[in-house]
Amino acid sequence: MVQLWNELAAAVHDGTVLHTPSRQEEPVSGPALFARAERTAGAVIAACDGRKPRRVGLLMANGEPWVRGLLTLFRLDAAAVPLALPVAFGGADAYAAHVRRIADDASLDALLIDGSLGSRIVARVAAAVPHLPFIDIAEPPHEAVELPPVTGGGSAPAVIQYTSGSTSAPKGVVVTHDNVSAGLVSIEDGTRWTAEDGLGQWLPLFHDMGLFTMLASVRQGTPLHLWQPGDFVRRPMKWLSEFAASRATILPAPNFFYDYLIAAAAKGIPDDLDLSAWRYGGNGSEPVRRSSLEEFQRTFEPYGLRPRVVQPNYGLAEATLIVSSGVPLTGYRSLTLDRASLSVGDKVKEAAGDGLTSRSVVSCGPPVAGLKVRIGDAEGAPYDAGTVGEVQIGGDPVTSGYLGIPEAEQPFTPDGLLRTGDIGFLHDDELYVVGRLKAMAVVRGQNYYAEDVEEIVKDTPGVDRRHCAAFAWDDDGEERMVVLWETKLDPDTATAVGEAIRRRLSEHLGLGAVETVSVSPQTLPFTSSGKVKRSGALDLYRRQTNPVSAAPEGQHT
Repeated sequence: MVQLWNELAAAVHDGTVLHTPSRQEEPVSGPALFARAERTAGAVIAACDGRKPRRVGLLMANGEPWVRGLLTLFRLDAAAVPLALPVAFGGADAYAAHVRRIADDASLDALLIDGSLGSRIVARVAAAVPHLPFIDIAEPPHEAVELPPVTGGGSAPAVIQYTSGSTSAPKGVVVTHDNVSAGLVSIEDGTRWTAEDGLGQWLPLFHDMGLFTMLASVRQGTPLHLWQPGDFVRRPMKWLSEFAASRATILPAPNFFYDYLIAAAAKGIPDDLDLSAWRYGGNGSEPVRRSSLEEFQRTFEPYGLRPRVVQPNYGLAEATLIVSSGVPLTGYRSLTLDRASLSVGDKVKEAAGDGLTSRSVVSCGPPVAGLKVRIGDAEGAPYDAGTVGEVQIGGDPVTSGYLGIPEAEQPFTPDGLLRTGDIGFLHDDELYVVGRLKAMAVVRGQNYYAEDVEEIVKDTPGVDRRHCAAFAWDDDGEERMVVLWETKLDPDTATAVGEAIRRRLSEHLGLGAVETVSVSPQTLPFTSSGKVKRSGALDLYRRQTNPVSAAPEGQHT
C-alpha cells in the first residue's frame, strides 16, 4: 500500500529542482518544496476550521503554488480535484457554471487559489459556489504547525481527474494512491526515464498528461522546467529556445504541438537553437499523423534534433496516463489501410498504396509495463490480432471507476477490463488506434469515423487553423454527415470551400450525404485539452437550425 506523500518525499533531493520561468519564481529544490507543502497543509486545516478536508479543488495556473498545493493535499490525505482554466469556456459565466458542476459532483470542501486567474474570474466562481472556502496559497506560510500523522493511501482516492468531455459531459475519474504510484512506474517504463533526465513541460497541470508526467519527474527526483501553455501558444519559437536552453530531455505533447511548431518555423528559426539534449517527445492525446512526425524531423534535424525523438503513444486519465508508447529513438511503424476495412469487427486490409480510399494509421507502440491491452467487443469477447474493436485495458494503474456512477453503469467488461470507448487493433503486439466508438457515424448504412472526416476537412484550403467538427445527423430518417468548419472567408468564397469539402469527402470516403456549415473563427467549442467537443458542436448546430433563432451564426452549404 502506497501513500504518495511518503513515496514522493523519499525520492526528492537537492538536485530535484522546480523551475517556473513564466512566473519568474525562484527555483526551489525538492526538499524545500516539501517543507513548504508541510507548512501549507497547516494553513489549509486552519482555513477549514481545524478539520482535514476530504476533497479539494486546485484552481490555479501552472506554477510552484499548483505543484505545492497538490503535494499539500497528499500530505492531508485529501483527494485533489484539478480544475480546468477558463480559456476553453465561453466566458466567465460559463466557466463559473462548469466549476459549480464539478464542485457539486465531487462534493468539494474547499478550493486552493493563488491569484493567477485574476480577480474577476475568481469573483464569478466564488459567487457560483458561495459555500466553499477559497484558500489563497500564493505564498507558503513561514511558520509550521503540528499536523496529524500521514495516514491513508493505498485504495484511498488521491486524484479525481475530470475527463475533458470531447463527446460527453465530463466525468470524475477516481485514481487511488496505488493507481498513481503504479501509473508513474508505467510512465517511467514507456519513456525509459532515468536519473539523468529532466522534464520540460508547458501542458496545463489540470490535464492528465501534464499532471502525471510532472509527478513522474518528482518520483524520479529529476529537474522540472514548468511553463504555462500561453508561453508556447503566443511565442512558439521563443518558447522552443527556452526549452532547448533548459537542456530538458523529456517533453509530452499532443500532435497539434508539433504541427504548430512546424508552422511557426516557416517564419524563422533561431540560428543558435540546439535541440540535441531532447531524448523523448511523447505524441499523444489526439490522433497521431505520420506526416507530422516526418515533417517535424525534417524541419528541426538541422538544429540538433536526433532521429525519432518524437514517439507516438496512447493514454487516458483512466489509466493514470500511459497505456502504450513507441520506444525512444526507434523507428515509427505505420500501416496504410483500406478505409473500408476499419469498422468494428473487420479484419484490417492493407491498401496497395496511398490513395483516396486508403488511410495511414500510426502505431502507438507496445503496452507499457503494468498494462494489459485487449481488443474486444462490448461483452469482453477478445478479437484476433488485426481485427478492429474496442480497446480494453487492465492493470494496477487503471481506475476502479467514475465518481458517483452506479456499479452496474461503470464501463467494465464482465471480466473486469475497462472499456475505453476507443477503437483500434493490435498488429505485431503494438496498438493502433483508429477512432472512438461515440465518434463513429452511420450514414446510409455505412460506418464513418468523425476523425477521418475531420482529417480530410482540415487539409482543405480555406478551413481556418484546421478547426472543424463532424458528426452524424438524422433529420426525419434522412441520415447525413454534418461538418462545421471555421473560416474568415466571405460568404461566396466559403460556399466554394464547402463544395470542395464535400467533393473531397466523396472522393476519399465515398461519403455523399454531407452538409457543411461555415462558422466564424473561435466559434467551435473545445475541451480543456484542445480537442473539439463534438457534443458541443452538435448543440451549436441545433441552435443554428432552430427556426426561432434570432441570428444565424453560420452559413449552410
